[in-house]
Amino acid sequence: MIFKAVCRPALMLSRVAGIITIFFALAPSVQAGVGMLDEGESLYNANVSVTGGNKYWNAQRQVLTSICQRRNASLLQGYEYGYSYFHTVFASVNFAYRKCGQVTQRGGAIRTSGRAVGVGDVQVGVRTRFNHRDTAAWEALLIIPTGYDNTSPSRLGRGALGLGLGLKFSSDVPFALVKRSSWGWKLGSQFTYFFSGKGNNLRSYLATQYAFTSTDFQQTGDFGELRVTHSVSFARSGAQQQIFFNQVPSSMTSADQLTVQLQYSHSFTGTGWSTSVHAGKAIFGRNNPIDYFAGMGLSYRWRD
Repeated sequence: MIFKAVCRPALMLSRVAGIITIFFALAPSVQAGVGMLDEGESLYNANVSVTGGNKYWNAQRQVLTSICQRRNASLLQGYEYGYSYFHTVFASVNFAYRKCGQVTQRGGAIRTSGRAVGVGDVQVGVRTRFNHRDTAAWEALLIIPTGYDNTSPSRLGRGALGLGLGLKFSSDVPFALVKRSSWGWKLGSQFTYFFSGKGNNLRSYLATQYAFTSTDFQQTGDFGELRVTHSVSFARSGAQQQIFFNQVPSSMTSADQLTVQLQYSHSFTGTGWSTSVHAGKAIFGRNNPIDYFAGMGLSYRWRD
């Protein structure tokens, strides 16, 4: 395919950028509450996710067909440590595969099948309790870009240093196991500021949980979750325009997206091991991709 063949759709899409909803945006976790650990307690998380699609919403929220089909996969690994009763420190790194982008060949020809594989953005931060229960907390985090090509349409992350501040709240779960058929809920919001003219992002979520067996929604039993997440991205002056919806996240212009996710979690009593599976879809948006996503997670918690 030569440049002229893709010039028109490329120009049309050059004003559009998207937020792929993978684990940094919807990171499914088998943690309950607001993610606080006891002093001296450690938690390791590993989450595998796949996402894809070939449609997107334009600036008028019309559904259009993308230049190429997105086929992405991610492995997000994280570690958290209870530094004290009131403070939990955390870090995560994403290993990703992206398929959908342009490749310039000899003679100036362009084809839309670019790939990128490697390490994405790294996050480090601290979470602090608001109270003596696991029902309210705030967190601050630093997003560190890795050494991938920042000009690549299939790049693996934002490509700029970022700072984030968030709030988390949840229903009050007693220390004893809750009764069968009980309900729980979680909600939170996080604002992320990116340097180097990369735009900012506000992401909020609301989740309802249902206990299938006796559970504390954390370390024992089985429970399901329905989560709705809304993301808004704000363009900044000098923002780089992107052609392809294949960054995490990647809004170089004003955009928004609403996604729905179902998740099932199982915790193995007395072992420290927990697992989960999830699936979802973007259902409404502007300047964003329309993607399906699915994945599974595994975690292990222990004490020093």
